[in-house]
Amino acid sequence: MDTTKISQILRISKMYYELNMGQVEIAEKEGISKSSVSRLLKNAMDIGLIEVRVKESVLSYSELEKELTEKFPLRRAVIIPDLVGNRQVLLQDVCGALAEDLPRFLKNDSILGVHWGHTLAVLAKQLPSLRLKGVSVIQLSGGFSRAVYESGALDILKNFVDCVNGTGYQIPAPAMVDQSFIADAIKQDGQIKEILDMADRCHTAIFSVGNLERPSVLYEMGVINEDSYREVREMGGIGDCCSHFIDKSGNVLDEKLDSRVIATPLSVIKKIPNKMLIAVGKEKTEVIIAALKGGLADSLYIDAPTAEEILKQYQG
Repeated sequence: MDTTKISQILRISKMYYELNMGQVEIAEKEGISKSSVSRLLKNAMDIGLIEVRVKESVLSYSELEKELTEKFPLRRAVIIPDLVGNRQVLLQDVCGALAEDLPRFLKNDSILGVHWGHTLAVLAKQLPSLRLKGVSVIQLSGGFSRAVYESGALDILKNFVDCVNGTGYQIPAPAMVDQSFIADAIKQDGQIKEILDMADRCHTAIFSVGNLERPSVLYEMGVINEDSYREVREMGGIGDCCSHFIDKSGNVLDEKLDSRVIATPLSVIKKIPNKMLIAVGKEKTEVIIAALKGGLADSLYIDAPTAEEILKQYQG
């Protein structure tokens, strides 16, 4: 499309959206038909010259957010309404809220830790472009799949690296192995050891939590089998956070099982100054409560139905 045509589309778009002129009035001014104005406005949308965004932030959940921060060791909670009853749209909206806030929390010469999974994959596609310097982005746990299933961990890491104009550090290993001595040996690898050491200096971490229902990313990746799932349930496990299975208090479920995990230790994650937990769906209520009780979040990004369910179920 030539520059003359693009200029006309931009001009018509500004008259329509910014000057609130009608299509008939614009057509007379441009010397074209009303149908041509309508078509050019559609072209502007199709080629990305116009972006339409519904600002749901006008709906306030300040009381719910206040109640969450009073009941749990949270600095802030951001609650997003479920306006259309569509799970994917809701997930995108919650991720969009975190992406919009991200510039407030990241700074130059810092370390950002990110996990992976479906929620982080959606978030990674909405990240802004930030002009930062000296930011290192590390994976919080290994993301290699032991099955055909692709975790998308590397793509998520790359998107965050591009977002902050930083340097990425991948843990080239699965999240969990069969024996603790194998995990110990892998953690001694120079590259992996460097990343795990960097986690001690991490300023911001972004992650979600998973419940024990399937489909589960850990299950699909071959990290854990059906027998292990049953064992986790019998021990009182309710879900995972950054590849660590946790109990209802948000602590490591079983030290022996956890010794097989190749990830930043949960104790280290809890010490990160700015932990951003994002989760969507009432089926995650129990594991979200556990993570909040265990001090695994400073900022919580969540949908309104799940926030209401948390407050309904939680007995402080």
